[in-house]
Amino acid sequence: MNPLVVPLVESIGRNFSVVLASGSPRRRELLDRLNLNYKVIPSNFAEDLDKSKFASAADYVISNAEIKAQDVFSRIRGQTDKPVLVIGSDTVVVSPSGEILEKPASPQDAAETLKSLSGKTNIVYT
Repeated sequence: MNPLVVPLVESIGRNFSVVLASGSPRRRELLDRLNLNYKVIPSNFAEDLDKSKFASAADYVISNAEIKAQDVFSRIRGQTDKPVLVIGSDTVVVSPSGEILEKPASPQDAAETLKSLSGKTNIVYT
């Protein structure tokens, strides 16, 4: 780990109540690797933004992440003496045709999506 990261992470842990606004095992794993104390409170946001309203997939992902964090913050505000740091995130895949793909709705949908993307260059935004 970068030697500059450790003091920063320690400072965050001392000075903030950290909340992960996601139930994602991968995101928990990333925070665990930092030895950061945090709570997991998944967002209730429906993730139903109109993709056509965004200039780019990156803008879409950022908006989803911000709304997830705001949703959780609004539910926990005032429940701790420390300032709260809520971490919200989102991930999408952009197909070679430019379509923004969300989490598959079913195992069959996942298999079809993987098959359609296999062997092609895709872009992932988080």
